[in-house]
Amino acid sequence: SVVEGTDFRFEEIRSVGHFVAGEQRRLVPNKYMTVTVNFRSHSGVLNCAGGFLDFLFHFFPSSAKALKKDYGLFQGSRPSVLHKLDAKMLKALLADKLMGAIVLVHDDSAVYWRRALDYSLVYGIREAKGLEFKTIILLDFFSELPASLQKPWRNIIFNRPGVDYEADYPLLSTYLKLLYTGITRCIERLFFVETKGSTAGDATVRFLTTNTVKRIGADAGKAGTLATRANATDVEALSMTADEFLTEGLNSAEAGELDEVEIGLAISALARAVWCFERAGNPKLASKARAHKISLEFRRGIEEFDNNHLETRAARIMESLKSEGLVREMNSVFYSVRPFLPQYTGEELEKHLTSRAYIPLV
Repeated sequence: SVVEGTDFRFEEIRSVGHFVAGEQRRLVPNKYMTVTVNFRSHSGVLNCAGGFLDFLFHFFPSSAKALKKDYGLFQGSRPSVLHKLDAKMLKALLADKLMGAIVLVHDDSAVYWRRALDYSLVYGIREAKGLEFKTIILLDFFSELPASLQKPWRNIIFNRPGVDYEADYPLLSTYLKLLYTGITRCIERLFFVETKGSTAGDATVRFLTTNTVKRIGADAGKAGTLATRANATDVEALSMTADEFLTEGLNSAEAGELDEVEIGLAISALARAVWCFERAGNPKLASKARAHKISLEFRRGIEEFDNNHLETRAARIMESLKSEGLVREMNSVFYSVRPFLPQYTGEELEKHLTSRAYIPLV
């Protein structure tokens, strides 16, 4: 995948097709079609993403097949760069002018930044793969690259020869793909924010915002910069509308209900849903998402309760879930606590809940 740094080639798929088709070769198309129109992002975002793809194809030719670059149906503003922006200032912006923007970070930093910014809409880039957002902040992507890759990243940005980067620093290709994934989640406004200086970050900011670093690949010699420098005081208000908060809340709540999602990620998704519903002015949905979140937290820590408190806590949570119409989650809670309850208590609780909900626990 683009994120993990592995890929398939269409020639390989065709060879499998020939093997499966046997003598019926007519079933295998002679040529595949390449779609280069991007219906999500505009040209300002895609040009920037393409600039990093050039590094990938030039220095890591075996890591992915070089296809034609995507182009957008519409022109759009170039990404903005906020370099060495104090984290407290960013927190203030997210509470005001940039409220509703999605913050993308390295996945292992998501929990830290969610707490540091006191902001629910923080995703790991891998977590956000396949999603799309109106406004995105790529936060500390470059300064949080491993220390061993800071100088090699700078050297590929400055196109310094003499090193076989594919052999000596193969992990760089993974980070280039990860960066591309993060950039292309954006629909309208993209911000690169670095809260501190770094070897990789300083070089990338120079590459994005000046003409002193020559571009490589098909865009070599092109005039103009890929991004603009911005001041925190100049950032336009980009607050999401109530409808946009509501939509994001529903998406997050849906993610929290998926069975295949790890319970910690589901809790984070529901926390985002509560936050969005509150800002959308929808207390009913906020209450429902909050009850679901509390239930998941209870189930995750169920072994920490003694039996007396467990019974009381479970009963209250199930009553709350029933009142919110979350019968499926109520079932999950009941069968999570059932092994810890005395037989009589479990039978009576099941009888009580099913008689009042008119829905059998299955």
